[in-house]
Amino acid sequence: MDNNKKKKRILTGVIIAIVLVVLVGLTYALWSYFGISENQELVAGDIYMKYTETSNTINIENAMPSKTYGDDYFEFTIEGKNTYTKPIWYEIVIKWGEEPEGRTTRIPDEFLRFRLTEQLPGEEEQEVIAEGKYENFKEGTRIWVNTIGAKSAETTITYKLYMWISDEMVLGSGDAAASADMDMETWTNDAFASVKVSVNGDFAKKRLPIEYPESAKKVLSKAKENNYIIDDEDDVLYFSGTNEEINFNYVWYSGKLWRITAIYPDGTIKMITQDEITAINWGSNTTYQGSWIYQWLNENFLDTLENQENIIVQDAKWNAAETTSTSKPDETTIVEGKVGLLNAYEYTQAYKNASTSTNYLNIGYSWWLITPYDSTKNVRYVSSNGSLGNTWSYDSGDGVRPSVNLKSDIKITGGDGSKEDPYRISGDKEIATVNDKLNSRVSGEYVNYDGKKYRIVGIENDTTKLTSVDYVRDGINAVMTKRFGSNFSWATSVSTDSGDTYWSGYLNNTWYNNISETYRKMLVQGTYYLGTVGSTSYKNTICSESNTTETTKECNKTSSTWEGYVGLPRVGEMFSAQLADKQNGSSSSDIWLITPYGGSGVRCVSSRGELRIAPPLRDAYGVRPSINLKSNVTITSGDGTEQVPYEIKCDTCGS
Repeated sequence: MDNNKKKKRILTGVIIAIVLVVLVGLTYALWSYFGISENQELVAGDIYMKYTETSNTINIENAMPSKTYGDDYFEFTIEGKNTYTKPIWYEIVIKWGEEPEGRTTRIPDEFLRFRLTEQLPGEEEQEVIAEGKYENFKEGTRIWVNTIGAKSAETTITYKLYMWISDEMVLGSGDAAASADMDMETWTNDAFASVKVSVNGDFAKKRLPIEYPESAKKVLSKAKENNYIIDDEDDVLYFSGTNEEINFNYVWYSGKLWRITAIYPDGTIKMITQDEITAINWGSNTTYQGSWIYQWLNENFLDTLENQENIIVQDAKWNAAETTSTSKPDETTIVEGKVGLLNAYEYTQAYKNASTSTNYLNIGYSWWLITPYDSTKNVRYVSSNGSLGNTWSYDSGDGVRPSVNLKSDIKITGGDGSKEDPYRISGDKEIATVNDKLNSRVSGEYVNYDGKKYRIVGIENDTTKLTSVDYVRDGINAVMTKRFGSNFSWATSVSTDSGDTYWSGYLNNTWYNNISETYRKMLVQGTYYLGTVGSTSYKNTICSESNTTETTKECNKTSSTWEGYVGLPRVGEMFSAQLADKQNGSSSSDIWLITPYGGSGVRCVSSRGELRIAPPLRDAYGVRPSINLKSNVTITSGDGTEQVPYEIKCDTCGS
């Protein structure tokens, strides 16, 4: 090895151990740091870091638990020079010291407090820890980290460390000793605090421990116990594992089941819906902010979230940078929005402890990610087998699983995080009570209608629109398949197809007539929008303007409609996607939607979850019917979840 290469040999470790022994008396305490016999340092050419102590004793007179600290401090310096391209990271760590002779009762860690200041030559002293509280440093707690920057000149940083005992500690004698943290006799004769302080440095990045809010702590507890956490370089904690293992991150919010995917250092919590909520085309613009999906998420879907101003982060950042790999994308394309999508990196974190096919985010259907694959036309998605793919954004349609970030101060009010008993959030819509009207509920909640599960799509003119969770089945419980109808438009087909040959006729005759009288009297005719969606936005299903920039609530509605009892979901509508639970072994069928593509086909969703086009008289697919219930339908029981859907009645619906 030549001399130049020797000069570039890097620092691999610097460890300085200092013992702090505290002997606590009733009116006097002595804090003493005993330094090692000589300072350790490692110098390798022009890359080095060394430690020097300038004071090793703190004396505090008349010490008792207090909010204040003395003027004495332990002072030490870190010196270094680094011409390498990577920074040297160093840490200050505190852990338990030795038990002093004659003392056996250690003052609990939770009552020890620290103050740390940092000063560069010629600059003002800066307080970096005002009142550090480290409740468990038996094995060592990192209290501070810093760097000697890459390609930096010689630098010196001076630290001053103060310590005291919090006034939260209660001392007592006599009868009061039983409820105190420590009795006065022990405090006077036997109590002690003893810690070791060490400084360690190398090129590995070091982080301070994060004090998470209570809700984040609760969510993380089971994941950390079972090592289902991936900790990335930015201190983001990702859940990772199989669907069977990750049965502790479910949340019920706004009528929808969510999965927690990550916890951020600021305590915010990222979630993604368990189900696909719709299936739509990405759009002609490969950028996320210019896509139809961005519009749908931050208009149509956002409108279904209860109390979202107080529950979800309003200025959330979504990394939509282009990448051709599964590595973390650079922060070159950050899009702000209340609702977004996962990116490719976030998805891959979910199977670091599993595989693409077994990870908890694979639901057996294809769904969009936020990540462009290239700058021309391709966007990444998750395929039905759980692997990453890319597809042409303009003409391709996949499922949409919205993502939001919960605020750090949200409160978890119930549940254990399992699918059977998901967490609930304070501020969400309260569970319905007996005699509440069904049209007062939120999109996504489950309803038992004539023995089958439906989900609330939304409230339209005081009526409640429902969509079936399951497909129409025959007498042996097999999925029924039929051709769409005799025309590209449902409006024309229904009047023409009065028999059972096509879905348009079957649903509005045989299927309708098979509904029990109790439930049939709850039905009301609804308006089904039949706007054509070819190479246009989902908004064209309901709006008359082509590619309108207005919301679907504000736009002028299309005159292409059909009034009737039984229809199908339309493109872009809530729950116009595959809903069969493939994670639990359910099979799926291609399904028709009510939306015409134009003169060549009708929109449908494949068994893999993709939005497609099919000729109405050629292909036979399944359906999931949509219906509308009268405004005076009321709730008798249930909580609106899949496990306990609302039971309903209508005493005043008539015949």
